[in-house]
Amino acid sequence: MLRAMSRLAAVLLVLVLAACSSPRTSTHTSHDAPLRFEDLATRVTTHLYGLDPAEAVGNGLHEYDGMLPDRSPAMLANVTAQLQKDRDNLSAATGLTPLQTIERDVLLQEVRGALFRLVDADAYRTNPLAYSGAINLDAYILRDYAPAVERAGAIIKLCRGLGAYLATARQNLRLPMPRPWIDTALLQTRGYIEFADKDVRGELARIGIPLANQAEIDPALDACKAALVEHAAWLEQQQPHGTTAYALGEARFMKMLADTQSIDTTLAALTTIAEEDLARNSAAMIEAARAIDPKRPTAAVVAELSEIKPPASEILALATQQATTMRAFVIANKIATIPSENVAEVRETPAFQRWNAASLSSPGPFEKKALPSFYYISPPDPKWPPAEQRAYIMPPDDLLMVTIHELWPGHFLHGLHIRKNPSKILQSFCTYTTSEGWAHYTEEMMLDAGAVGRTPQARIGMLKEALLRNVRFVVALGEHAHGMTVEQATKLFQDKAFVDPGNARQQAVRGTFDPMFLSYTLGKVMIQKLRDTWLAQNPGAKLGDFHDALLSYGCAPLPVISRAMLAAAPR
Repeated sequence: MLRAMSRLAAVLLVLVLAACSSPRTSTHTSHDAPLRFEDLATRVTTHLYGLDPAEAVGNGLHEYDGMLPDRSPAMLANVTAQLQKDRDNLSAATGLTPLQTIERDVLLQEVRGALFRLVDADAYRTNPLAYSGAINLDAYILRDYAPAVERAGAIIKLCRGLGAYLATARQNLRLPMPRPWIDTALLQTRGYIEFADKDVRGELARIGIPLANQAEIDPALDACKAALVEHAAWLEQQQPHGTTAYALGEARFMKMLADTQSIDTTLAALTTIAEEDLARNSAAMIEAARAIDPKRPTAAVVAELSEIKPPASEILALATQQATTMRAFVIANKIATIPSENVAEVRETPAFQRWNAASLSSPGPFEKKALPSFYYISPPDPKWPPAEQRAYIMPPDDLLMVTIHELWPGHFLHGLHIRKNPSKILQSFCTYTTSEGWAHYTEEMMLDAGAVGRTPQARIGMLKEALLRNVRFVVALGEHAHGMTVEQATKLFQDKAFVDPGNARQQAVRGTFDPMFLSYTLGKVMIQKLRDTWLAQNPGAKLGDFHDALLSYGCAPLPVISRAMLAAAPR
């Protein structure tokens, strides 16, 4: 008699099996559909990059340098109509090879995701944050992908167009707007002001030689600053009128998941996954804390471990050593194939990027020259009081989990596999649940494999990251489908994820405009279930075989990857 599965396992099995059926697509055709799939794919990709030229620049397509998208009402209507036509043409495509089927499904998700933001979320009329990503000034100073004069030209072009772009944003946005969105947009805009006025100007000045367009740089940056100052003043005027109407509601929330991640499920199924994984990790945290001191509360043990910190001057060296050790472990234990000798340089985060304690910055897959990747660690601000500076430093076990997540075998290794993928489409587009799900999955997987030791201290370091992502999942459902307030979400982060009040509030606010931050845990548990199913289907296969198979699909939606991997013949 088969052992009864947990509710979580049952739900995940449903998700995996659902992923093995054909995607729900329209069957009607359009008279202007290209005859060849390759032509259709090129056309759709061009439309997507036109909607988001900053994404194209990030991928290394520098013909889009300096471009700001047209967000006028007429253009938004035209783009919506074109993407609807693209969706229908992709759905009607027939006679595809297995690779083309995957590419079609990737493009379908990208188009549907764009339509969700344009139509269902109505982002460009409701959310001031929808306009922030296009202001990609950092792309032109982080790496020397082209001569300085060309990169300065992109900055000049963007700055000259920024005033009109932000004026269109103010004309489009309906009032009042949710207060958390206003506050966050204002924070970003103020950051851009300082970035354009000081950091970009300073980086260009450090070149040391006059450029052919030198006389245009300062006036353009002045125009950038003026446009941003005007926009910030407008956002400040909206703050007193801000609302709490940020919730998507259940129907739109579930449509968001289907359209942007290709995951068709129910709110009840999501709730099961969220609650069971939170309960699993909470129980593991209690067990690990008791192994250290059975007489003290779990929170006290966690707090004490959080005080074990290296000097700030040693953080970069520690991260470098961790990166080397984790890469060696991946190789020695055949965790996954490393497809190149490239490594990320561990560096102090540039001043203009210090909104994250740590981050990975890698060049796009289409760059024409070899460019470095950077694993950035942010130092504490020397202007802070000594106690705040020390509090900002990550304990070694916490930093190790971040290094695994960002580098080996997390985002950086994933990026190496994406860059070697033969499909331009699979190189071009990335799914939130796949990207963050993989990186988060590697934390627990590496601990279980013995990479960081099996001490309770190491497990607590892993579980702190897991519980933070667990609570994000619960908060995403709560804030958007169950009426949870920012205040309630803040308390949940404090109580369940051991987060300090300031960071807890920041996480709760993020949930109002980034409901897909549930992707870390949802992606992780889907990968875990796919791993167990695939290994059972392929007797004799090793863990590294599964990882290589998964990564061979780039950053495609997990249901698309599941469909392909589970339909393949057993090894």
